[in-house]
Formats: sequence, C-alpha cells, structure tokens
Amino acid sequence: MGTPRDCDRLIDDFDHHDPRFIEDPVAACSEMRERCPVLWSDRYGGDWFVTRYDDVRAASKDWERFTSSVPNVSAIPSSHPRTEPDLPIEIDPPEHTRYRQVISSAFTRHRVAEMKPAVQAVATALIDRLLDAGQGDLVSDFAVPLSVGTLAHFMGLPGEDRMLWVEWVRRMYDTSDPAASTRASEDYHAYIDRLVQSRDPAASGDFVSMLLASEFEGERMSPNEVARFMRVLLIAGHETTAAAMSSTLRWLAAHPGERALLADRPEMIPGAIEEFLRLASPVVLTARNAVGDFEWHGETIHDGDVVGLALGAANLDPAAFTDPTSCVLDRSPNPHVTFGFGRHLCVGSHVARLELTVMLEELGARVGELELDGPLSWNRNGSVRGLASLPVRIGARRDLAGAEFERGVEGLNPNPAPLRRHARGVA
Repeated sequence: MGTPRDCDRLIDDFDHHDPRFIEDPVAACSEMRERCPVLWSDRYGGDWFVTRYDDVRAASKDWERFTSSVPNVSAIPSSHPRTEPDLPIEIDPPEHTRYRQVISSAFTRHRVAEMKPAVQAVATALIDRLLDAGQGDLVSDFAVPLSVGTLAHFMGLPGEDRMLWVEWVRRMYDTSDPAASTRASEDYHAYIDRLVQSRDPAASGDFVSMLLASEFEGERMSPNEVARFMRVLLIAGHETTAAAMSSTLRWLAAHPGERALLADRPEMIPGAIEEFLRLASPVVLTARNAVGDFEWHGETIHDGDVVGLALGAANLDPAAFTDPTSCVLDRSPNPHVTFGFGRHLCVGSHVARLELTVMLEELGARVGELELDGPLSWNRNGSVRGLASLPVRIGARRDLAGAEFERGVEGLNPNPAPLRRHARGVA
C-alpha cells in the first residue's frame, strides 16, 4: 500500500481522458495497482478507481454492494445525461434478468456464426480497396466500416444511415466540445426512436422487430425499452469493436513475424484473439455506485460514491497474468475481463470475436506487406481506448511456398516458449 503522499500525487496527476494516459496507460495503471489500488479522484465530480484484477472481478460480481442501477454512471463522465437507465447495463436483478433473457436469443453463438459470410464479404471488399491503393488508414478504411457493416447487417439498419450514427457516436464521446456532444446525443436518440417506431413486431428476420415481439414470462419490451437497448448496442457494438480491431492491427503491423505465424497457423487465431483483447482492452473502465459505507484497502467508500472498475488495468495485473505486458499468442488460460464479469458480461462478445476472427483470417490469407506509414493518433475518449488513425502501406500476399516461405517466417519457432520471448509490447 502506498503512503498518503503517493496517493495524493496520483490523485492530482490521474485523468483517464488525458491524452498521455490514453496513449500509454501502462505506467500509471501499474503505479495505481501497487501503491493505491483504490484511488479517489476529484475529477468529473469525484469517483474511485479500482485497478487490481481480483478487486475488479469481485466488484463486478457483487451487484448488491456495487450497483449498476443509477442512470448516467456507466461512463465517467456521462456523455449524454438522462433520467432513464441505459438497458441492460444500468439495471440490476431482478429487472436485469428479464432483459437479458429477452435479448439473449439474438446473440447465441449459432446465430452469430450464421453472420460470418456477410462479415467476410464486407472485410474482403475493404481489403480489396486497400490492396488496390497500396496504402490506407486501417481505422477509417477498415476497422470502423467493418464494425459498422457488421452491426448494420445484424440489426437490419438502412445502409445509407451507417455513417450518420458513427459520426454521432464520435461527437458524443468527444470531451473537448460538450455542446457538440449534447447535440449529437439528441440527434442519435431521435434517430433510434424513429427507427424503433418504424418496425413491426409481426415482421420476421428483423432484429428490432424481434426484440419488440420477444417475451419473458409473458411480458414484452415496450418500444421505449427497445430504443434504450438499441442506443447502447449501437455505441458498444461499434466503438469498442473498432477500438479492439485498431489496436490489434497496430500490433500486427509492428510484429510481422507473429503476423506471418498466424497466417500459416490459423488454428492459433482464437487464442490470439483473447490475448489481443486482454492486452489492449478497448473498454478502459466501467462504473458502479457503492451501496452503503464500507472499508476497502484502507479507504472509506461512502454510500452512493461512483466506483470505476478499471478493466484495462486489471488485465495487466501481474498477480493474475504472467508477464502481463507481453503478447503471448498462445496464453492459456486467459481469464481476461475485457467483456466485463458477472451478470453484466457483454452480451455482444460473440459478435466482437467473430469480427476479429474474420479480420485475422482475411489478413492472413490475402495480405503480405503491412507496415506503419506515418504517425498514428488516438481517440480522445479515455473510457474506450482506440486509435483515431493508423496509416499503413499494404500489399497482397505472395505464395509463401518453399524457400520463400522459410524467409517469411525466418527466426520464428511455433513452440510456446519462443513465442513468449519474441511477441512483446503492449498495443
């Protein structure tokens, strides 16, 4: 445990929206875990930050002490003030159980797996354009349109509207312009309301109509409830997945040997995805409210205090992961908390994994050259850490047969131990 002076300095210095923290969160998170694992910050109205893996899991699971049922708390600060909770992330059991039961059938592994050909078609078209140009920005030219295209297909959104809500989401989470953020939030909410009102519960094959028609214990979700769920899904499904893809692509561009290994051994892709998700957690933190007063790591938490659960810091905790800042493609087990933990485990995790799987498979099959081509930049939202731009040079894969294959993977050993030595670096 750190001294009061240590914690006072961290309180003064720490801001998860600071561009320096967004660019490189490792040092700050390490110091907080070691010295002040439950840290108070006066910024954004005041809140606690919890950074140790075991603490984050325990708090995520304990909904009776760390409640989610307070509107405007899941993000710090809230980007779109409201009086109604976002569904289902800002409610607790038993209401939360009802909503999860209603929507869970839409997110089964089987239903998500059926989307793979459509996601592959989007990814292939995007890679074709990049290969034709020989260069591009892997955020704006690949990660964002792939995440948007997947969501549009999944939810039956009009194709011409796709970039509208992408821009709304970007402005909603831009903390540098509060007025623009508020306007974007209002426009976004109005769009979702109109979308839900236009759908027919009797229709088939339509995601929104299916939600309107679904029942749990004889009850249906109201149009207002469906709209509140859709608002969360569009934001979470687009921004977080695009962030995960952009960080993964950055790492792959900087590590051509490991990229070649994944191309040659696609059976390693599922495990590699879990490691990419752990190493560069797109969701930096999610917040709860304390219920009652209690002591924690020598600090007094008061009833109603906002408690930020730092998922990204937990995923780099050496108490939970050996050599946590290294990318171990075959790390097993890998119990990361990137999708949360407990009852609020991300309902769209299968969709995110599908997109990352398609991305890695298509890159491995079709892309040879992939090199950084200029300075990259980060989004300004510290709650969801992702790149704003990732310029690269890109070229089609040649046939890596015989001697050319040996040169392509020179120096690599597919055994786990060398991988653990070579594949270092936090994305």
